Amino acid sequence: MNRVVSGTPSASVVLTQLLTRSGPQTRSELAVACALSRPTVFAAVERLESLGLAEPVAQRSGLPGRTATLYGVPAGAGCVAGVDIGGTNLRAAVCDLSGAPLAELKRSTRAKGAASVVRQAVELLAEARAAADRVDVPLLAAGVSIPGVVNRHDPMVRYAWNVGEDKPYDFYSQLSAAIDGPVLLENNVNLAAIGEQRHGAGAEASTFAVIAIGTGVGAGIMHNGALLRGAHGAAGEVAFLPTGHAHRSGTPSSADEAGGKALLREAQALDPALKDVADLFERAQQGDPQALSLVEDECRRISEIVAAICAVVDPETVILSGGIGDNDFLAARVAELAAALPIPPTIVRSALGDRASLVGAITTATTHATTELLSRVEAPDSVTG
Repeated sequence: MNRVVSGTPSASVVLTQLLTRSGPQTRSELAVACALSRPTVFAAVERLESLGLAEPVAQRSGLPGRTATLYGVPAGAGCVAGVDIGGTNLRAAVCDLSGAPLAELKRSTRAKGAASVVRQAVELLAEARAAADRVDVPLLAAGVSIPGVVNRHDPMVRYAWNVGEDKPYDFYSQLSAAIDGPVLLENNVNLAAIGEQRHGAGAEASTFAVIAIGTGVGAGIMHNGALLRGAHGAAGEVAFLPTGHAHRSGTPSSADEAGGKALLREAQALDPALKDVADLFERAQQGDPQALSLVEDECRRISEIVAAICAVVDPETVILSGGIGDNDFLAARVAELAAALPIPPTIVRSALGDRASLVGAITTATTHATTELLSRVEAPDSVTG
């Protein structure tokens, strides 16, 4: 006859503890941390070992009593990855199942266009897996950040202008075909918000917004602890706000109006010798009148975006990130301008800098992998008897 043995909830609790706490633990430590009896933990660890999700990794000695065995999740149980696709740079990280990075690589984006960028991103991920010594380990999830509108109900990514794609493109299918694990595709600033919520400046806030000012500009919004995506995945596409500045809706140039490309174009039109946006801000801080005028105009554009978000979402905090957003001068001036709002938010700089989207991608992948592993633990086993 066949009988079904159900997975024990205690094994899920123990696995969660092993995945979320850094470092291996003894069964006694697991019992205390999980508020379970020692026999229950012993049985849970035995089940996890049978599933290849726990193993003895070391012995602890030198303390009173017997030598204790330390347990951890085997490296062979799987890994996760984060990939951040940007118009200027690509990043890839491979992590263990707790989200701890094993290898992280950054490269300049070689070419524009969806197919070229996808190819380079896949190559970089493969390189990162090799560097992490995880080529033959199952990839349980890959979080991928893309600068475009990502609709969970539609594989086509729209407005990915910053990577040179002016038409809707099926990034999801291309990435899924080339990566041997589940691909979790999400807008880059949405992932930055997830990263700031879990590990950064949004950790203490329930409702906050991340405004990323880099090549272009976008926002990721957390509302009551949950990511606000909108009906079509376009919540936070603040580049399309009809502000008091020139606005060309629906064209590649419109996404740049408060971003680095437009700012640099304006600056170099006045002074071709100016190297980059960082040079512009340095000149502004030194009191250069033309640089101050351009930077002031940029700060007012960002303050208009802050005002629009505040009027609709009422965030506790607005986090500025990106190559331009992560700037003391800009953050201080935007905070001054935002102070005039009826209910001003706290304006802060990102705690994660230019890694925010990558951290969010890793967080998303780790959450997915944990859910998948727990489902294995909780699934009933068919036993023939």
